[in-house]
Amino acid sequence: MKTIILSFAILASNLAFSQTLPEIRSAFHEVVLNPKNSRNFHQYLKQVDRPTATEKAYQAVSEALLAQVVWNPFNKLAQVIKYDKEMSVVVAEDPENIEIRFLRLAIEYNLPSFLGMSEHLEEDAAVITENLSNIHQIQLEPSYSKYIIHFLSQTGLCSSGQISLMKERLALHQ
Repeated sequence: MKTIILSFAILASNLAFSQTLPEIRSAFHEVVLNPKNSRNFHQYLKQVDRPTATEKAYQAVSEALLAQVVWNPFNKLAQVIKYDKEMSVVVAEDPENIEIRFLRLAIEYNLPSFLGMSEHLEEDAAVITENLSNIHQIQLEPSYSKYIIHFLSQTGLCSSGQISLMKERLALHQ
């Protein structure tokens, strides 16, 4: 009987923590709007069993987002360094993934320039624009795809022509 209860408890806990990318994206968006939820987001992502490259990217991003709520400057820097190491591995694992590149671009764009850790902005913007025709393959929600394009247009990393082209490509795949 104990074995059955234990098996059920393990199964229930696995189901409770089986996140999907749309849920993770939504949680990410909430943390961007309210950084106080960074710790919860980080804990939420630690529960992902056998994460994909994209899920690993969100896990790395959660490290950087924790830096927003940590008081000590040394701890902030440690969080960003941990993010940087993890994200480098993830990008190497799936270098053409638009979502992974967007996540790195978004974090690096918002890092203070004196850290010298924003070296991939142009590279990531280029990979995103070059591979946007494959956006349907990663099954992004249309609203999230639009969010990526809007973010890129606000950064100034893409020309208005590139933004228009991305919008056209997105419209073709909706």
